[in-house]
Amino acid sequence: MDSTTLRELRSRVVAVGSGKGGVGKSTTAVNIAIIAAKSGRRVGLIDLDPLSNLATILDVPADSLEATRKSVTLRNGAVDGAALDNATLELYPRMDLLFPRPKLERDASAKLMGALFHRSARDLLNRYDLILLDMPAGIGHHENLAFLPYVGTLLIVTNPEPTSHVSAGGYVRVALEVAPDLSIWFWHNKFHDAIDGEFNATDVIGNYNRLVEGDLRIAEEHARRIRAIAVVPADRSLDLLQQSLSVEVHILAKLLETVDMMHRAVIADVYSDGSLDRMAANRLRYYLAGQRGEETGEELLQGALAYSGADYQAVRGFVSRYAGHPLTPQLRRAMSALQGAAEAAVNQDRLFARSIADRRPIQNAELQTRRLLDVTCRMRPDRFLANLAGVALCHLALLRLASSRKVRLVIASVVPRRMEGDRTLRDRRTQIRSLVERNGVYHRRYFGLVKALYPVLTEQIRRLVTSYTWEPLLLRTPQGDVNSNAYLKLLTHVLHDSIHSGLGVYVGFRFSAAGQAMEEGARALLATIRPR
Repeated sequence: MDSTTLRELRSRVVAVGSGKGGVGKSTTAVNIAIIAAKSGRRVGLIDLDPLSNLATILDVPADSLEATRKSVTLRNGAVDGAALDNATLELYPRMDLLFPRPKLERDASAKLMGALFHRSARDLLNRYDLILLDMPAGIGHHENLAFLPYVGTLLIVTNPEPTSHVSAGGYVRVALEVAPDLSIWFWHNKFHDAIDGEFNATDVIGNYNRLVEGDLRIAEEHARRIRAIAVVPADRSLDLLQQSLSVEVHILAKLLETVDMMHRAVIADVYSDGSLDRMAANRLRYYLAGQRGEETGEELLQGALAYSGADYQAVRGFVSRYAGHPLTPQLRRAMSALQGAAEAAVNQDRLFARSIADRRPIQNAELQTRRLLDVTCRMRPDRFLANLAGVALCHLALLRLASSRKVRLVIASVVPRRMEGDRTLRDRRTQIRSLVERNGVYHRRYFGLVKALYPVLTEQIRRLVTSYTWEPLLLRTPQGDVNSNAYLKLLTHVLHDSIHSGLGVYVGFRFSAAGQAMEEGARALLATIRPR
């Protein structure tokens, strides 16, 4: 390969790797490919995973896989055009999946990629504007590092836990030894605020350097140019094992997210009396935001002391002011109840099930949420907190609606199904294709569902407001009218994300924080890749 072709190839090749398995690497690769294709780029997604996980994520039918040849003939060390066609599946407009079959022979992926990049680069460049490699997990030389000379950008997917960061840091170190000019980015996946001694959930290289010997550490000049390009929060909707995640579980998660935002708003208002510097006060706010309500007051204080390392009296005063806020006790009870209800329900229910067997956790979550809204209403909060409470009120009304078998069946009717033997299964491949290609029939059915449920939701909100005198919590326009458009958007977002949860593609949960973060990260990455 001549130097000009190699430069052009590297400018278009992005390798998606991870130091260890189970971090969401393949799901990330699929979603970046979909976002790029929808933005107009021609994308070749090359499957290097020996177990070929990409076809599983996208629910590619077995007959389509059988249509691809079991092996690709190498002619004079190259993959010719006909052979490349035989190993390519056109998934969606402008998006192909290459070599989707298992590559179980020893060094099969390495031989394949060596042939592709060494002699067949021009054919790939003629076909695609972006070439994404879904790398095998780990950092084995033949499976991973041998490809890096042909790669311009390495995206390392990691999770907020020490072993993942150590594995990612090790990947960075050996990758820079193989390709010193490689552009490297971190993609923080399944992210949550992790508080564990010196562990910083976003500082991969810092955590890695603290846990390895001096000669294995990553030099500061390298560390400065490696940054995060995405921070995608944990979301059950991305979990492919939750292919039939219940509507109630999804609404509980939305409600917990809203109550958590109320909790953070309260924490942000906790003032420092001057005995703590700004950094120490912010560290305490960060610590308190990560506590979900199960700790006793003494446990909370001791944890805050251990985390901040600040003076006992100063920390005690700060924590006391937090605990003394009129919303804090009920916020903590509501978060604990909502978390417990979601965890109890997720293993009991599926989208097509008749009902959750044990409803007591959900009933307790509803009770604690009602008590929280009562306290909020009485204290006459500022507009920001009142609006958050108004969103929680809408989610509470939705939770009540989702407990109705009739409503559940109406929602389930939108989800496509298929028969496999004598079983009725969710048709994931049809649902994903309908979203990616924006199928008109499917979307009309979805918006018909929104239209049917909207008046039912507004009536449920009216009943709650009347029963509990929550009129101050209604969402309103700047002119003071009830904000019907806001309620319509909340309903649309919840239905969209709950119906499409478990598909593993961002277009199925684009209104969630995770979906938005994934799209923003992908677009930021694409902005660094020179278009053709």
